[in-house]
Amino acid sequence: MLYLFHGPNTLNRDEDIARMKAGLGDETVISLNFTALDAIATFKEIQAACDAMPFLADRRMIVVRGWLGKAGQGRKKNAKESENDPISQLAKYLEELSDTTELILAEDGVLPDAHPISKATAALKKNNRAEVKLFELPADPVKWAIERAKAKGGILGREAAVALTTKLNRGNKNDRDHFDEDSRMYLLKLDTELEKLVSFANGREVTARDVEALVAGEDSADIFKFVDAISQKETGAAMSEMRMILARGEFPLIVLTHIARQTRLLIQAKENAKLTPDAFAQAIGVHPFVAKKAMQQAGRFSMPQLERAHIACMEADVAIKTGQMEDVAALEILVAEFCS
Repeated sequence: MLYLFHGPNTLNRDEDIARMKAGLGDETVISLNFTALDAIATFKEIQAACDAMPFLADRRMIVVRGWLGKAGQGRKKNAKESENDPISQLAKYLEELSDTTELILAEDGVLPDAHPISKATAALKKNNRAEVKLFELPADPVKWAIERAKAKGGILGREAAVALTTKLNRGNKNDRDHFDEDSRMYLLKLDTELEKLVSFANGREVTARDVEALVAGEDSADIFKFVDAISQKETGAAMSEMRMILARGEFPLIVLTHIARQTRLLIQAKENAKLTPDAFAQAIGVHPFVAKKAMQQAGRFSMPQLERAHIACMEADVAIKTGQMEDVAALEILVAEFCS
């Protein structure tokens, strides 16, 4: 069975995956029949995981996160030339997927209908061998927060919901490179704060006063200092800023997102070194000041260093989400590696 889970609401998506994983059985059965792969996996690794027979169970589960976007970056336009690219290989292999295998392809972005995997999935759906689910961001964060609090066993008043959803930073819509990612992290931040507020209220309705008292406003200045420190390879300052950000209650994955964003920005600056700062800013949709600073900072790194940092961000994300490493420890290792 193939599951295509795509869209920016990664919070609800990952909860669905966790429920499906728990349905495999007890911890011993899960450990023997569950495999998590990420964007750097090869097609052969995915195929091998899917072809393995379940052990002491009737099915195996393989979750592949972010692979379709990564594997599709280098796809050739010529149909004949692209027959052996990873995407085409997977699309063809899906026809042979074992009935004892549950393959979940999880993508943060929306996969277009014209994508080869979307087409392959549509064909499998006709025989009830595939399921597609689009995880969209909530159109009304206030309504979402109220319903989410109820699901946690709490009561969130509308005034409190408005206070909470406006106190947290959802991102800048003009930053087209990062707004979707910022929106995904916005949901995670809302969920974290709701957990805290519901627990604090202990059965009574959460009020706007509770939100004001318990939810720290986001100080973007601290984040900018942190990003500057890692971009300038100032390990001590970066570690200090990171710990202050975490101490005020920031979600570790938020900090990781800022590191990943800066890494991508520096890679873009490196690739467009011949452009003027203004032209670069216009090309990637950021403020000219940010573009100029990124072009200056990119000179401190080689492209291989930045590529390695980008991969390290992804590895840290996977390690945290799969429980392989404690989140703060993963961040400290990442910052040290970035600054070295």
